[in-house]
This record gives sequence, structure tokens and C-alpha cells, in this order.
Amino acid sequence: MLEIVEFGHINIVVEDIDEATNFYQSLFGFELIQSFPHFKNAGFAKGAGFLDGSEQVVVSINFLKIPNTTIFLEIISYINPKSINPPKKFLPNELGGPRHIALRVKNIHNAFNKIKSFPGVFPINLSSDYKPHQLDSVYPDDFFFANASLESNLNIKLKSSIISSSISFVYFTDKFGVTWELEEEPTAADDPALSE
Repeated sequence: MLEIVEFGHINIVVEDIDEATNFYQSLFGFELIQSFPHFKNAGFAKGAGFLDGSEQVVVSINFLKIPNTTIFLEIISYINPKSINPPKKFLPNELGGPRHIALRVKNIHNAFNKIKSFPGVFPINLSSDYKPHQLDSVYPDDFFFANASLESNLNIKLKSSIISSSISFVYFTDKFGVTWELEEEPTAADDPALSE
């Protein structure tokens, strides 16, 4: 088993690094922490899979910190070789690779209204009826805990059911092809599923 010590970062490849950095700073308030403009590094290139011609690989990299977390967004623009595929909008049920990045918010309806009006952001469903939705009731028999002591404790399962039943979420895609989820759960909720 791997010994994971902490979460590293989320990577997004874009054509214009300045545009993407400004976009995520304006949209979410992400903070630019570190920048590697026109970075040439054979070790980086080889690690990224460019074994042949690694000395010719040039990228620009920006690390943006997601507020109130220890998570970073790594934005990369390949200068050489140029990126080859334009962003694609994925549906939540399509196979292949990560499907979305979730951010927890305090007031999902206010957050979604701000997001909808932001240039370059598209709700996953363009219907005017699409909005944040709360999960229907979740019951203890709908899930199980891998931890046997949690699974056998009906009070904990009921608490987790109540918390799960009150979660609201909504999806949107940005102009770089990244699908995001805004998620709201009760304030100060101590979900036993997440505290083990």
C-alpha cells in the first residue's frame, strides 16, 4: 500500500496561462503563489513522458492556492510542444479520467447565481430549471461504512444519513473544459464517514 502523506495538486492544461490564471483568480479568488515562466527542465519533461527531445520542452506553470485549503491548482501551458486538443465538455456519466473538482461553499444558491453570470462559465445543463439540488432522503440501508464499528452503530448511521440527505450540489463547466461541482452541506456537520 502507498503511504500517502497529503494531497498534492490539481492540474489543468491551458493554451494561455495568463488568461487562465486571471480567470480562476476572478472566479474563485484563487491566489497565485508561484510561477515558472518559459520553464525548460529536462527532468520535468521526462517525468511528463517526453523522453525524446526533453531539452526542447518548454512550459509555463502557475501554482494557485485554493482559499481556506491546502490544495493547489497547477496551471500549465505547453509552449513546446504545443497542446493539441481543445477543451471538451464532459457529461457526468462519461468514462475516462477525473470528471469534476468539488468545492464546498456556504450558500450554494448565492454561489451558483454568481457563477452563472461569470463569463466563460456554463451550467452542465443549460435549462433555466437547472439549479442546485438537495439529495433526496438517504437511509442507513442505502450505504455502508467500511469500518465495522461505524457500520454496527445505528446512531452514527442515522447521523450520517441526515447529513447526506441535506447535501446540495450543482455542476458547471468552465471555458478550459474543467467541470466543477459546488457542494453545500450543513454548517459544522461532523460526518462520521469523513472523520475516520
